[in-house]
Amino acid sequence: MQIKVFTAPRLHEALGLVRKGLGPDAIVLDRMEGVDENGFKVWHVHAALDQQHEVSQKNDDKASRKPSSSPQHDVLYVKKLESSMQRLERIVEGLGRKESENLRLAMTDKSVQEAFDTLVGMGVAPSYAFDLAEDFAVHKPIGTSLLPWGERIKPQEKPVVMLLAGPSGAGKSLLAAKLATHYSMRGVRVSLMTTDVNRMGGSEALKSYADVLGAAFYTLRQKSDVQAAMQGAKTAQLLLIDSEGWNSHRSAASKNQCAIWQELPCTHRVFVMPANMDEIDGMELLAAIEAMNMTHIAFTKLDETSSPGKIINWSMASKLGLSYGGFGPDVPEQMGWLTAQAMTALLESKRKKVKGLV
Repeated sequence: MQIKVFTAPRLHEALGLVRKGLGPDAIVLDRMEGVDENGFKVWHVHAALDQQHEVSQKNDDKASRKPSSSPQHDVLYVKKLESSMQRLERIVEGLGRKESENLRLAMTDKSVQEAFDTLVGMGVAPSYAFDLAEDFAVHKPIGTSLLPWGERIKPQEKPVVMLLAGPSGAGKSLLAAKLATHYSMRGVRVSLMTTDVNRMGGSEALKSYADVLGAAFYTLRQKSDVQAAMQGAKTAQLLLIDSEGWNSHRSAASKNQCAIWQELPCTHRVFVMPANMDEIDGMELLAAIEAMNMTHIAFTKLDETSSPGKIINWSMASKLGLSYGGFGPDVPEQMGWLTAQAMTALLESKRKKVKGLV
């Protein structure tokens, strides 16, 4: 029998190294929490593999000898498109039954185990549920150091040029209308633009909101339109740019618009995802946008999903800063900047509904 020790800063990372190094037939013998030479917390996992599996795992053993203290050696680390899809698929599948159970058994407190089960039941990948369960069990804001939180915009202090991109039906135009109305009511000078010119009526709804608000509105059909539009909107403190929807199977729309986007001095490139989207489809989208230089991610239709945990998986997979969340059609209400407190409140509300408390 072959016995190895795998070490990583987080337990799920060490378990991932076990699977990578010894394969799915490995048996976890022990899990120990300790500190490294710099005083940082680490996990040591002892795992074994029967002799009959050693030959087939020889090449993988070499990979497991690489330093494991750095996230770039984690099997879930995103590098290029091909490795991204492998990582994203692994998140959707979770860590596998063996690893998930080992994560659960590493929790000695029953309430933390129950919180872990609840998070997994709401769609959070087991690896992330393990890191979030302790805080969730005592109703503390979750993911303060784990999730990639974006910095709240302050157009009153510094001009913001925000591009909203994403799949068709994600609610980009509605989010733009909510943001425009919200900040206009607070005295911020707002202008609106759109590249959604090929879809019949694609720009009409947003233009109607602009007319009501008295905000300047510009249509960008080609790169040559950008300079004049930016000159007209030069006094805007908040410039919102809506765009045509696309998907990973119809990427021509995004490619055509990218040429226009490159001419815009965007401070924020927000990828808008509807929370009611299938998780695997969402992961495919995230893999497809790597070349689009998005900086933030926003989630709409949060009231239309019974599995809000997938937005944690999506945000971790994308590594984009969390920005806005929307959960209804009302303008400008039912929208807000996503924080650890807001994320916790969202999951708490879904937990109560699952348990029949509301």
